[in-house]
Amino acid sequence: MSGFYLTTAIDYVNGRPHLGTAYEKITADVIARYRRLCGVPTQFVMGNDEHSQNVYQRAREMGLEPLVFCDQMEQAFREVWAKLDVSFDDFIRTTEERHQVAVTTLVREIAEAGDLYEGEYEGWYCVSCEAFKQDKDLVDGECPTHQTRPEWIKEKNHFFRLSKYRDRLLAHYEENPNFLQPVARRNEMLRLLEGGLQDISISRTGQSWGIPLPFDPSSVVYVWFDALINYIAAVGYGTDETRFDAWWPADVHVVGKDITRFHAVVWPAMLMSAGIALPRRVFGHGWVNWEGQRMSKSLGTSVDPLQAADRFG
Repeated sequence: MSGFYLTTAIDYVNGRPHLGTAYEKITADVIARYRRLCGVPTQFVMGNDEHSQNVYQRAREMGLEPLVFCDQMEQAFREVWAKLDVSFDDFIRTTEERHQVAVTTLVREIAEAGDLYEGEYEGWYCVSCEAFKQDKDLVDGECPTHQTRPEWIKEKNHFFRLSKYRDRLLAHYEENPNFLQPVARRNEMLRLLEGGLQDISISRTGQSWGIPLPFDPSSVVYVWFDALINYIAAVGYGTDETRFDAWWPADVHVVGKDITRFHAVVWPAMLMSAGIALPRRVFGHGWVNWEGQRMSKSLGTSVDPLQAADRFG
């Protein structure tokens, strides 16, 4: 019997998880428990995304080394998931050696495919999103997700030829109508693809907190490129070929709608470049709102899931 591999997004550790984060984990937990009840071998993976500049800055504010801060936050996150009885099988951190090996291996594979090149990025960068932005992405000059004005940056970076994979991605969507759900999310990504794709930066210069590029140790891998690779790192990519062959491709990635583009466009293109099978399905869930705004640590609109559990059971 083939197994069922399920993941959630890994979480920034610049603050404790909120109710929206818990919603995603509980949703995935229901799926995992159902599969186990059906007698299906199941691998349910969650984890923490630790190479964010937000995390680095938060650690410095607290007078801690970043890794020490991440160790403390891992325990805080695990306490929440234990209290909520989330039955994950594995918990991966992007500072773990297995993840760093996977990142280095995949970056090399993509480079060998001719899909990386050096260039200069000049434009907007939202620190809260840890994402590069175009003018069309902004509302009144602000990031619509975090309601803050992005920084204008100019730096030498390494770029991934995302534009090269636009037609292959469109073909994959056509051949696999259930690849991205729900339909509203699929339609959003189809509009994005039909409008054309731009190549994306996959590195940051002048930063020490992150995984060094294997061919340019003066740069670190851009946090989103780094974080996405956790899904294959957790099942042995670069470290355990037999395990990787047994569990990959993932059956479903459960993620928030704000990061669907990374999971349903960027991530598949990365895998195509390296000759790796794509996940079978991505599910982009909606947000939990609080007083008319999405629940967010950065917006100060979060509700502690432990308090909610204590009050409502």
